[in-house]
Amino acid sequence: MSAVERSCEGRVALVTGASQGGTGTAVAVRLAAEGAKGAITARTREGLEETAEKVAEVGGEALVLPADLSDPRGERTHLVERTEAALGPVDILVNRAATNGYKPLEQ
Repeated sequence: MSAVERSCEGRVALVTGASQGGTGTAVAVRLAAEGAKGAITARTREGLEETAEKVAEVGGEALVLPADLSDPRGERTHLVERTEAALGPVDILVNRAATNGYKPLEQ
C-alpha cells in the first residue's frame, strides 16, 4: 500500500474502548493500517496490550493508556494531554467505551 492510499497518514488518533476485541479494537487497527499514530484506552491493560500487538501486525504503534472512563476524576482527565505529549495533537477521537449494563428493550 503506498502512502497515497493511507488516508490517515500523519494523523493522531485516540480510541477509547479498545481492549475487548470488538469495534474499538477494530477501529484502532484500521486507523493504524491507514497510517495514523494511535493512543488506545480502556480499563484493562492486558486487553490493550493485545490490541497493541494487533496494531503492530499492520505496521503501526499504539500508545497504551489504561483508564477507567467512568471515573470523572481519574486518568481520563489526562488522556488527551498524555496522547499529545507522546504523539502530537489529536486529530481523530473515536469513543467506543461502553459498560455492560445492557437490558432488553422491554425493560
